[in-house]
Amino acid sequence: MNTIAFVAAGVLLLLVVLAKIPGLEHTVRPMIDLVFTAIKAILENLVSWSIWLFKLLFDAHIEMLRHLTLSAADIDPSVEFKEKSDSKD
Repeated sequence: MNTIAFVAAGVLLLLVVLAKIPGLEHTVRPMIDLVFTAIKAILENLVSWSIWLFKLLFDAHIEMLRHLTLSAADIDPSVEFKEKSDSKD
């Protein structure tokens, strides 16, 4: 996560530095506005993103516990057929 934050900060700093170069300001300013508009949209919907992230992590842990507690045949019914076909050969 720190690497992502570091790279994002580096990109923002690069955009700000490029905006100061004469001639590039008209090209870089819309990109800076787009980045900050995206950040604003994400922050406005932070509660929705938090709920989504919680559900994603919770469901992943439930799935992991399911795989740890159940047998392979209970999770995947095709395992039983594969074992039967292997025993016939």
